[in-house]
Formats: sequence, C-alpha cells, structure tokens
Amino acid sequence: METLPATRVFDLNLIRVLDAVISAGNATKASKRLNVTPAAVSLALQRLQHTYNESLFIRTKDGLVPTARAKELHHTFVQILELVDTTFHPGDWLKLNKEMIICGNDITEQYFLSQIIEFDIFDQYKIHHRSNWLKDITSSRELLKSGTADLVMTFEPPKDNDFSQVVVERFTTYCVVCSLQNPLSSLSKISLHNFYSFRHAEIRNDVFKTSLFDERHLMLPCGPYTGHRTIGYRSESLNGLLSMVENTAMIAVLPKRLASFYKAHRNYAIEIVSLPDEIKVKPLSLYAVWSQRNKLQKDIYAMVSMLQTIASFRS
Repeated sequence: METLPATRVFDLNLIRVLDAVISAGNATKASKRLNVTPAAVSLALQRLQHTYNESLFIRTKDGLVPTARAKELHHTFVQILELVDTTFHPGDWLKLNKEMIICGNDITEQYFLSQIIEFDIFDQYKIHHRSNWLKDITSSRELLKSGTADLVMTFEPPKDNDFSQVVVERFTTYCVVCSLQNPLSSLSKISLHNFYSFRHAEIRNDVFKTSLFDERHLMLPCGPYTGHRTIGYRSESLNGLLSMVENTAMIAVLPKRLASFYKAHRNYAIEIVSLPDEIKVKPLSLYAVWSQRNKLQKDIYAMVSMLQTIASFRS
C-alpha cells in the first residue's frame, strides 16, 4: 500500500497556532490573535506535540517557553507563512521587514512593552529593544541622530529642537519595598528609625538619580533627623534589585506604581510599605524621545500614544 505524504494528514492550521503562541507568549494572548478560545489553542498545541511526539513548550510563571525543537519548527514554519501571505498581499512583504529600534531599560521592556504586544504595531514591525541604562544625554542624542535608535525612553531627555519628546509616565508617589519575611512587612508605614536602620538596595544608573541620589532632597527642611542611608547593594537592573530585596533584609525605595506592578504581574515576594512622613522624594518623569527627521514618525507616535495609554490606567 502506498504511504500517504505527511502533509496529507498534517493539519496546516497548527502552523498558525504555533506561530501565534511563540509570538504572544501564552495561549490566552494567542487565542485573541487567532480569534479562537484559549481551550482551542491548548488543544491544538496538544495535537502538535502528539504529532512530533516530543515536548514543544515549557510552562513557566511568565508564560509558555518554546523548546529548542519548537524554535526550530517555528523558524521553518514562519518562512512558509510569509511566502503564503505574499501571494495574497505582495505589499505585505515590505511590512514584514519593517523594524523599529527602542532603547530603554527593563522598566521600559516589562512595565510598558510587555503590556502592548497584542497591538497591531507588533504585527507590522519587528521590534528591537536595546538596553540604555548607562546612556547619558549626549549618547541618547547620538543614538537618535545616527538612526541607531528610533525611540529612546529616558529620564533625562536631550534639550534639542531636532527631537520630539513626550512624557509617558510621571512617578509622584514612592514607597518602601521589603521581603515578606522582613519584620517591616507587617507595618503600614515605617518610621525614620526604620528607614535609616535597614540597609538599602538601589538602582545605580540614571533612573532615580534625580530623585534619590542626592540625600539632601530626601528630607523635609523641618525634619528632626538627617541621617544617611547605608547602601548594601547596587544594581543596574530593577529585576536584580527586587530579587535581592525579596531574599534579604534590605529595603528599597521605588515609585509605588512600579512596585505594585512588579508585585502583581511579576510575582515578586515583596511587601509595599509607606515611607515616613518626613521623607520626600521629587517627582520623576519618563520621556519618549525621537528624531523629527525619522521616517517612522507616524508609527513612533502611535507607539508612544499606546505607552501613554498604558500608563494612564496604572493604579
């Protein structure tokens, strides 16, 4: 008896499902892209794994992580999908190759970009995110002028008429974060004694230097105590800082919106406690900056508008 080719029994719709899940990161987001139920996506993944008789995804707290085999299949399948799509819409081939380069930090990537991956702009562009923790104003200006970056997210925007800049997020309320095992976690508000007795973990880059690095700006003029914090750990990554806080007795001062997001959506084992009344922290604005000569201006502005919308719904 003649053996049927594999394609005669293979459901080609499974290719779309694999692509959607790897691109979206989980079955729920993939189902929205495909306009089907999450259960249908999960069933399709089971069928796909049964077809290849091996695990294609590993389930983690951050979503479904594709195995090496899944990535290999996806790489092949994507080429097939692109070729098929161009037979219907030749102009879409150009869209598939459009790229947008964003320079920011792990706050930009997790606090903002991860929340808008379902929007159309992620289908129209290949988004590149590059770390920009240590870039100063001059470096940011050069990145934009040279075209190395299309959009820079920074707390220190260049003052230059050649660039457009928009405030995406303004942090006004701050808090203390500590581990769930820290004795301070049972308090609703810490005292000045607590604030200066515990060692601090802090971000060592441009992020909070306008608000926290200058100790003179921590205290109200009439404050009864003018101690100095003991810094026990410095990191260039907010993820690294929070990992240290949740596993030690150190505390950190962060914008409350950021702390709440990382606790709720990144599942850090931390507690949020109010600062002493005597402590003041200056508001901090996060800017989106891009060159007015950039050919992607229209889409960059659309991206920035989405980031602003996400920020406006933060509690």
